[in-house]
Amino acid sequence: MIGKAKSISHVANAINYARNKKDALEISRNRVIGETGREIANEFRIFQNLNARCDRNSFSIVLSPTIPDGAKLSKVDFAKLTDDFLVQMNLKDNQYISILHSDEKHKHLHIFVNRINANGKAYKDHFISKKAQRIAESVAKQWNFTTAKEIQRQKEERLNGQIVDAHNKSLLQKPRNIFEYKEQMKLYGIQMHLKQASDGKVVGVKFQIGDDSIKASSVHRSFSAAKLQKVIKESFDALSHNSQVGHKRARLKKTKKPRFKL
Repeated sequence: MIGKAKSISHVANAINYARNKKDALEISRNRVIGETGREIANEFRIFQNLNARCDRNSFSIVLSPTIPDGAKLSKVDFAKLTDDFLVQMNLKDNQYISILHSDEKHKHLHIFVNRINANGKAYKDHFISKKAQRIAESVAKQWNFTTAKEIQRQKEERLNGQIVDAHNKSLLQKPRNIFEYKEQMKLYGIQMHLKQASDGKVVGVKFQIGDDSIKASSVHRSFSAAKLQKVIKESFDALSHNSQVGHKRARLKKTKKPRFKL
């Protein structure tokens, strides 16, 4: 399960977007009775007026289990999932509303929380995104979900296998430099993004397959920009040398006079 969070100032629009999405389903709420984004935002504002210094005074949170994990959950389960997450975030007593989206069978929660509690105290939003990730990881383990780290590991394993296979095939085509190598990789469905210094030297490489991307050095340390270019050159030199040797032997074989026995 992946958890995302950020502080926002436009909570009315965000709630309306979430509520008006096709097949959106309200899961739970706390200390709010309004139906529209504006009505709920006005209820949030009752406490927010106690802390006028806080500008981005609401949280927008997304909890996204994997498709198999989300498919197992009922409305009651998603309400419990919302509670478990907010309790660990220490936000359970704040005003909030949670809404379920089911985009292409990928169920995920949108939770909108008032940052300002009933005492007018603002919840700190420093590193809120990382905290949400950490808490989502903890809740996922409690629910026996696939965690964000496991999702990332599985994605990297899948990407790595495709990239290494394409890499080996591309080298056989004898690219002379990383730019020709890039064109060869494209033939196998892999886009490359090259970061170049002011002098044109390639100093960074990222691979992309569809919507997924990964730094080249994350595939393997030998795929860093400098090492990858070295491998490309060495492979080109070795294959060119072997080709020259092969041609030379073929010529010698053709010109060699036959020996006759008496």
